[in-house]
Amino acid sequence: MKDYKQFYGVDVSKKSVDIVYTDRKVSVHQKFTNDRAGMEELYQWLEQNKASPHDTLFCMETTGLYCFTLTNFLCSNGIDIWLEHSTTIKKATALSRGKSDKVDAYRIADYAMRNLDRIRLWKPMSVTLEKIKHLATLRERLVETTKRLTTPIREFEQVGNTAMAKFLEKSIKKTLRAIDKDIASVELQIMDIVDGDENLKNLYRIITSVVGIGFVTAINLIVHTQGFTVMNDARKLACYCGVAPFEYSSGTSIRGKTKVHPMANKKIKCNLHMASVSAVKHDAWLKAYYERKVAEGKNKMSVLNAVKAKLLGRVVSCVNNNRMYVDNFAQAA
Repeated sequence: MKDYKQFYGVDVSKKSVDIVYTDRKVSVHQKFTNDRAGMEELYQWLEQNKASPHDTLFCMETTGLYCFTLTNFLCSNGIDIWLEHSTTIKKATALSRGKSDKVDAYRIADYAMRNLDRIRLWKPMSVTLEKIKHLATLRERLVETTKRLTTPIREFEQVGNTAMAKFLEKSIKKTLRAIDKDIASVELQIMDIVDGDENLKNLYRIITSVVGIGFVTAINLIVHTQGFTVMNDARKLACYCGVAPFEYSSGTSIRGKTKVHPMANKKIKCNLHMASVSAVKHDAWLKAYYERKVAEGKNKMSVLNAVKAKLLGRVVSCVNNNRMYVDNFAQAA
């Protein structure tokens, strides 16, 4: 780990970035616009502070697209970036009152300075994965739009007003047909990008060889693990996806049920739920496991959660060993 001497805490918003600089002795606050002009001013400020890529660390909360201008500027200048979840920073800092962009930037700088043992340097996603990520997000929005348009139709059918349901369905028939074509087009573009990259093509084949894992789940796993380069441990991935159970107990009075934590990637968790439902239908071993646990009195959703973890274990094992999944249970049968 580098011996950092300059720490910069950043509070990012859509139009501006508040930055607090500290070197363990002094703290200085500056505000810049979140655009190219602002980055040029930031560059001059860094020169005044004699900031060097070898001992300078920028820490900020993950804010999605708003971080792009700053992270792109820092990467081009070889400066280390630490993107941390806002909840982690909040829980690690002392209890305080009041809130402002300047105060938040100071808290982030202080967090980075005091918690270097937790550092996880951010690396930019490859251009190929970046395209797949945004196409997958676009597909998700198109699917969500379809659901919003068709929900009123299903509701009218449920209450028995079939005439109104047919009327509404006829009114949006062309729109739904166009959205379906766009979804198919986006999926085709994603697969064209995957097929054009030998590494991603092989990775996709390996992941989808696991029974239950389909197109959507495979693509989201590839994107959010950056091709399993930033996360290739089954237990950590299960925790990230919200399917790893944790004990809840304390002393002799608190004996809570073992359960998963609500902080998770809800998108992949939803994908894994559909995958687990498919797996217990088409995978003989998982089907037998599911039926056995349910017969023992286990909650069905808890058993499906265990199936999700097993699917992730299979995926990670196959990826780490660069091999296709083989159903030994079916072969033995």
